[in-house]
Amino acid sequence: MVVLLVLLTVLGCIGVNLALRRREKAAEARPVREPAALFPSQTAQGLPGGLFVHEGHTWAKLDSSGAVQVGLDGFAQGILGRVDRFELPPDGAKLRQGEPAFAVLQSGKRIEFVSPVDGVVCAVNLRINDNLPAARKEPYEKGWAFAIWPSNLSQNLKKLRIGAEAAAWLEREARSFTEFLSLHRAVPLEVGATLPDGGIHAEGIMESMDGEILQIAIRKYFR
Repeated sequence: MVVLLVLLTVLGCIGVNLALRRREKAAEARPVREPAALFPSQTAQGLPGGLFVHEGHTWAKLDSSGAVQVGLDGFAQGILGRVDRFELPPDGAKLRQGEPAFAVLQSGKRIEFVSPVDGVVCAVNLRINDNLPAARKEPYEKGWAFAIWPSNLSQNLKKLRIGAEAAAWLEREARSFTEFLSLHRAVPLEVGATLPDGGIHAEGIMESMDGEILQIAIRKYFR
């Protein structure tokens, strides 16, 4: 009886292993639409270790002095496309997590972004407006907008994502945004180019968005 049970257990393990291998092969065979192919290349690629991401698509990075650098993540930089100027907070400004802290000016539009943490502004990156393409290309390095002395960091960090969790969330946001665009593709000036596989190329899409659809996108993704 014992021998029979052992034999059945071994056969069961072999069966499970074979089933898992079949699932893996099936998954590899299925065509996968990569968000990066339809979306800004900076969405989740190159996300530095130790960098926290807020749901309003701003990031926070603690430096050795204890200050926190803040900027726009690759998702925001990618869909914004070309910008005219960053409107930065003044030195000494008191900011709260999730409330407007700085803005992007683009073709007469003003798009606000929130602070990822509470605190007081202690430095402003004035050079960001001198080389806007560099800020877009390297959002986590040259794209920092200002630094803040945090006042409630331990609590603030509980509402932020980091590492693999942040990268996975950014990919989900990419898919969500392409779906959002698909729902509004009946408005000619407010959609991107349709790709051969039916997807929408979203790189710089907000340059052509305006009116109600722009406000909906801001409320949905930048708050």
